Amino acid sequence: MKKIYIVAVLLFYDINSLKAQPKRNPIVDTIITICGRETYISYPIDIKEKYPVVMAIHGSGRGALSYDPNSKLSSPFYIHQRNLAVDHGFMFVVISNGADTWGTDEGLKRLDSLYNYIYDKYNVKKRWILWATSAGGVLLARFIKDNPDKVCKALGTFPVYNLRYEYFHLKSAHSAWGTDTTEMNRINPINYPQAFTNIPYLIFHGRNDTAVPVKINSIRLEKEVNNIGGHVMLHIVPGGHSTHNWHVYDDKVIIRFLLNKCPYRKS
Repeated sequence: MKKIYIVAVLLFYDINSLKAQPKRNPIVDTIITICGRETYISYPIDIKEKYPVVMAIHGSGRGALSYDPNSKLSSPFYIHQRNLAVDHGFMFVVISNGADTWGTDEGLKRLDSLYNYIYDKYNVKKRWILWATSAGGVLLARFIKDNPDKVCKALGTFPVYNLRYEYFHLKSAHSAWGTDTTEMNRINPINYPQAFTNIPYLIFHGRNDTAVPVKINSIRLEKEVNNIGGHVMLHIVPGGHSTHNWHVYDDKVIIRFLLNKCPYRKS
């Protein structure tokens, strides 16, 4: 009798443990080439409505495969962004932009091509969420400025705002722009803070960041944008500019932000 009782208890426990596990739709992971660059697409299947889309814009030295859990080039830090999106019903897309992630015209053209490809091929919503990391903050700003009707919200993980400062501060930024400081200054996001006023922008930035200092970038962005009617939500967290700084991921806050309805676009 004792043996039967133990088996019954274990069986009851196992069944209830299985019931407690959250249901996760199967995920489709695809690597394709757009504009000659690796592009990663990930989405949960069995979604009956149009997919909401998160388009990631990677940092310097990274690429589309940084987000792919099946790739040897992946990074747990970047995979986490993908997981937060697909686990909550979003399609997640990203294109490798190399040094052009620092905001060049070529980088912007690739984002446009990625948007057009996904919008034409898949059943997706028109307005997307952008998620930029580090240098990708420059392309995020340019895409928002040029395509206000295609952007719903934005997320930033220690994103660049003051490109001119980073040009003289970081070798990767200087290498991306070379001696073309005129063009670099023209597209510097600090010249058009009004572009951010049409969308909510959630930012996490380490207070000890020496590569992309929070005061020169995100604090300045928050002040300038919110002073003209924008809605930047800046969370200054411990740590610096590192893929080991997991303080920049407050999952509950990020998930709530992702799932909130897109605001009506201001005319």
